[in-house]
Amino acid sequence: MDTNKDNYIDTIQLRNSVFFGDGGRKIDTISYSTHKKATGNEWVFDYLQDGEMAKGEKINRQQTLFGARLYKTPKAFVNWYGFHLQISAPPALARQQASNHSNLIPIKCSMAITINSLIELQKSDVWMKWDATKSNTYKMDEKINAYILDVIDMEKLSIMKWNSKWNTAELTRMIKRDNSIRTKAILKPIDMELSQVDFCVNTIASSVSDFYNLLQHAGNYQRKNMKLYHNNTYEFDATYTIGNYNANKEVVVKTPGSISTKANGLEFRRGTKSSQVVKFYDYTRKSLEYQQRTWLPIYQANGEDEKIDVLKEYYGGTIKEINERKTTMRYEVSYRNVVGGNKGVTGLYKQMYPNMEDRYITLVQLFDAKYGKVIGRVMRTQLLNIFGDVIEDKKIAIGEHMDKFEVVKKHKLAKGLQIMAILQLMDGENGLSMQEVKTKLIESGVSYELVRRLLKQVKEEGYASNWNNERVIAMNIIKDIYRGLDEVK
Repeated sequence: MDTNKDNYIDTIQLRNSVFFGDGGRKIDTISYSTHKKATGNEWVFDYLQDGEMAKGEKINRQQTLFGARLYKTPKAFVNWYGFHLQISAPPALARQQASNHSNLIPIKCSMAITINSLIELQKSDVWMKWDATKSNTYKMDEKINAYILDVIDMEKLSIMKWNSKWNTAELTRMIKRDNSIRTKAILKPIDMELSQVDFCVNTIASSVSDFYNLLQHAGNYQRKNMKLYHNNTYEFDATYTIGNYNANKEVVVKTPGSISTKANGLEFRRGTKSSQVVKFYDYTRKSLEYQQRTWLPIYQANGEDEKIDVLKEYYGGTIKEINERKTTMRYEVSYRNVVGGNKGVTGLYKQMYPNMEDRYITLVQLFDAKYGKVIGRVMRTQLLNIFGDVIEDKKIAIGEHMDKFEVVKKHKLAKGLQIMAILQLMDGENGLSMQEVKTKLIESGVSYELVRRLLKQVKEEGYASNWNNERVIAMNIIKDIYRGLDEVK
């Protein structure tokens, strides 16, 4: 396992309050809108689409009925450059532009930059060519900053930092000052607050079904707060298929066959607006769609047969081969600052480093070697929370788990048969979970305390998680990940 922490960072989102030093005039000129005629001043870029060169606008502008504006990069831009920029401006900006006042008053706007997948971005030809010809640093935070600024020139757009401590008079004076002072106030991505970061690691070949069956029988969470979903293969996001987050009820509605044939991801979170989300999902299919949609046309247009052959060899040449292939699972932990709620990213760093003086977490702290242990610690902690102390035990040998009749022999006839009956109810892909067994036994009139003691013993002895080879393999994979994460730095 590669222990370089940069290889464990996937999605990054940066947010900041900003204002336009020129009142937003430049960004209005260079952005494209369906409601205005093209002037030729719009910023455009060249990209390959279906093997042919195409032109696209870098920034689109949308306006509501009341004058609020949204400036954002279109999908073609995001697919090509690997990041998304969005600025939300209130109606006051449009009203000021329409007025005859010569003195501009700074108007607070909200800006977000999202790198959907840093891992995939670094594989792209666009990034590699830029890194080889324009990058003059080895530090990843500085590379990301320079790359974004090379594509979107924020100085030309007069996008400036908003400071809540400044009053209107001070902001107005800043706008009127000389360019050398204004340049220092220009916002750079490296200065923006980190509002979301996803840490991830890919496992060896496995499947959602194996992990789902393991999680029903092992660990502390089991099916509590767990949700099945489909990967939305056309975006780096997820589309939920079954389940909900109502209070403390079970959240997975089991449908025959849905686990093995439909769902390709599992998720744990505490509520719909949780600042922490843990996922296990099928990364091979997701990556396949991304590679085929984004890079296959480029390889075809450039006649790069070798790269095309590599894609086919890795993912499979036909749909049947892809579906029959054992997939690569990804373990992912996402921390995010929730609007109006917990600041998950800030809280994570402050909890681990209570003496750190930085008010905001930025790209600098994310890639700083001083905080390199954050990734390994947080990913290990989440695994420990889900699976409990069993994850620290030695790996289990295939075929060496206890025979059912050994359970009877060890615990004497009465209790042994009770435990074996519980394990039999839990066995198989469509077997009941521990929670379902507990509910049904209590509904049948069995003493709550008796059920609690029996299930506690099943869990502590590790019988359920060791019951078949698929679960043993899945548990061993998790243990490998857990140990490997201790080396990340």
